[in-house]
Amino acid sequence: MSILTYSNHRSVSLDHYIKNINDDLCNECDNNIIANQCNKCGNGVCYNIDCSYEFPHYYNKKLIVCKGCFNEINNKLINYDHLLIYKFLKDNMRKRRLSC
Repeated sequence: MSILTYSNHRSVSLDHYIKNINDDLCNECDNNIIANQCNKCGNGVCYNIDCSYEFPHYYNKKLIVCKGCFNEINNKLINYDHLLIYKFLKDNMRKRRLSC
């Protein structure tokens, strides 16, 4: 084979590999390599405790939720303790009359 046949093959630059390494970083901290995947949004998360939450799931599996999805779900939940106190105060407080 001649030198011309080797030059016809496509060569991959190192920039291509560096870009792929940056894509494989955790979506929450952008420092560590992806180890798990969020079950809600599909983003990759690392083993860091601050980046993801693990919950027990069916058949001894773990449900993994990223920090962003956890905060989104947590904001939608109702604080029942707060509602019970509000209802108690509403029922047991006397209404004041406004004086002119």
